[in-house]
Amino acid sequence: MLVSCVDEATPANDLQQLRTQIARGDAAAAELTIDRLVENKVERGSFSTFAGEAALLRGDLVEARKWLIEGNFDRETAPLGFRMLAELELREGNLEASARALAKARAIAPNDPRVWVDIGRLRYRLGNHRTAIEAAERAVELGPDDVEALRFRGQLVRDIEGMIPAAKWFAAAIEKSGGDTALELEYAASLLDAGNFEQAQAILSRTDDPYLKAVALARTSDFFAAREALERADKNDRQTAAARLLSAIIDVQLGNLESAAQNLDQLSREHPANRRVRDLLAYVLSRNGNEDELIYRFADQARGPQGSPWLRTLVGRAYETQDNREEAAEFLDLAASDQSALSLIDGDDARAAGKDAFARRNSIRAALSAGNVDRAVQEARRFSEEYPQSVDAASLLGDALLMRSDLVEARKTYQRAAQMRRNWPLVLRMAATLDRPEAARLVAEYAAANPLDAEAAAMAADGYAAAGQWREAAASLDRAMENGMRDVPWVLAARSVAARELGEGDGVDQLDWAIEAYETQRMSQPATAALLAALPEEDVQLRSELAAKLQALAGN
Repeated sequence: MLVSCVDEATPANDLQQLRTQIARGDAAAAELTIDRLVENKVERGSFSTFAGEAALLRGDLVEARKWLIEGNFDRETAPLGFRMLAELELREGNLEASARALAKARAIAPNDPRVWVDIGRLRYRLGNHRTAIEAAERAVELGPDDVEALRFRGQLVRDIEGMIPAAKWFAAAIEKSGGDTALELEYAASLLDAGNFEQAQAILSRTDDPYLKAVALARTSDFFAAREALERADKNDRQTAAARLLSAIIDVQLGNLESAAQNLDQLSREHPANRRVRDLLAYVLSRNGNEDELIYRFADQARGPQGSPWLRTLVGRAYETQDNREEAAEFLDLAASDQSALSLIDGDDARAAGKDAFARRNSIRAALSAGNVDRAVQEARRFSEEYPQSVDAASLLGDALLMRSDLVEARKTYQRAAQMRRNWPLVLRMAATLDRPEAARLVAEYAAANPLDAEAAAMAADGYAAAGQWREAAASLDRAMENGMRDVPWVLAARSVAARELGEGDGVDQLDWAIEAYETQRMSQPATAALLAALPEEDVQLRSELAAKLQALAGN
């Protein structure tokens, strides 16, 4: 009810104006309208939802609580009001209170797709991935044209199916949005990750987001323009970890190695668990001639279960420059016999579930690392039963079962995890439980959905080669090298074999690829074999030396 000494049209107009201001995100104008409504003594329940939302837009959580905590909303705005209250509680870390507010919103409006989107987002944050997906599906079912429902479904599809399927959901959301800039930027980002640079650039050309333009330009190897765009980005955007990593990558490409090393060193100290930052820093140290520091900082990590083939190769090459052949051989052998499929999956949702769950997850990981497999299986099974909707819990149980060589149960557990979130480490584990044709099909599907994942593309090529599909194998290897694997010996060696099978360059291409592979790492067995296979028969002496070396590398 409107209680005012002025004409009723004025408060009604103010209420409509307030809705419009909130919709366009104009919190400052909304605040003035709210003051006017209070002054005119308009019934609080008719606008408390929007007053709380305006305060949230400004980041004023204290003011938002004053408007939202009592739940004094009229019937029309109550679902949104309780959603805003849930958002407030979430921002303040009160997850249980947030869930209670959403339960009230659901009781009032069980068929509101936005309520189900918020429920799904909270469930995902709590690590309840399976029920989050169910909420997203329910939201789309109730609101097939609802922008937020389509956006949220796209975000989950990105985690489960890959970048290309996700882009289709974002495109559908944009079609219904009528010009949502934030959504367009998210769509452009997904197109970049899907390798569709041209379409992403077309979208970004209509926006004024220099950071995303910098990302797009870097993806197309225009690093000078990328640097200029990044410098124009907002200061807060430039200070994010992602932007600093992008800056370091641009510096590497432009030859500014000292600047890149400083940036990466700081990022590595702030995010010690980030393997991408670690490996890139190791690469920069290698390029800059800092072999001593590279060995000092990363040799132990490279030797351990979390060492990537790339890091092991870099450490091995650093030892080679010091003429320490014995140490170099150890790391290069580790790199050649990649065990990454058995290294532990990084997870994050156990942390959201609370300190106890996080500690238990770490306990299971420690048991696996120490080789206490039976204890790890027992703990992981209890953890999975307690958190049946958690990707972390399912993945850890799968790891434990795989290390116990229980392939059937490990496969079932990994498949359950993949229904909630599918990433490359999980795909590797699933492949380890399958026979070769099924594993090759699984890897190829993942590589097709995530075309910028270089390692997936390289491994997909192996499956194509085994099936005699050499044209597909060559294309997959080319894509892997375009996205960062040009310095990986076995990839270059495989490309040499593909060139031979396809008859590229009448044998010249085969030899060129083999030489590049061998020069990249002379102790690589695949590179040595590729060069031996590519050399003309008349090169008797060199072929004999390579054959002897290959035999020694094979341990015969």
